[in-house]
Amino acid sequence: MYMDRFREFSSLISRTEKALQKAKAEYVRGYGLRGVHVSCLLALYERPEGLPATELASVCGVDRAQVSRVVSELTEMGLISGEAGGQRRRYRSPLLLSDEGREAASQMAGIVSEKLRSVSGDIPEDDLAVFYRVLRLIAERLEGI
Repeated sequence: MYMDRFREFSSLISRTEKALQKAKAEYVRGYGLRGVHVSCLLALYERPEGLPATELASVCGVDRAQVSRVVSELTEMGLISGEAGGQRRRYRSPLLLSDEGREAASQMAGIVSEKLRSVSGDIPEDDLAVFYRVLRLIAERLEGI
């Protein structure tokens, strides 16, 4: 019984991850962005006061090295401002969206909302709340192994 559940769980998570990555790539391709860029932009969009890079890494579920690269790329694109000079200071200073970054993030938020509605809009909120609560618990337990 547990082996069947393990196979089904593994298969469903794998299929979900592949479909999610494909959707991210497809819908952001025209913007010259990658999925991790969108995650960071949306995290900053939801927090107009900004986030330090360490918190941004945590919120987006990526390591500090990756968030450092992404922040550099988004800064070069003119989508993030507020980055103080120096590597040590960068992780403490809040990162902010530029006007162009807010516009891009607003467009991304609209796309994400539309896609989420098409995927889960007909699923009752109570069911989604239970799903996310259980998935979060499973993820935490797997991380603890």
